[in-house]
Amino acid sequence: MVVAPTPRDPGAPTVSAEDVERRVNEVLARSADSLRDEAENLEAAYRILNDALQ
Repeated sequence: MVVAPTPRDPGAPTVSAEDVERRVNEVLARSADSLRDEAENLEAAYRILNDALQ
């Protein structure tokens, strides 16, 4: 007998707010020696937030 997968609740968060906060803080704590480095850090933080909101 094949069991169909149970769909997840689309309204349930896939990551915790604490995990998102920790990951964003880690990215923003990186040193940025240039504007390019700072832009990369901000872009990485944005991706974390964007992925969490999907």
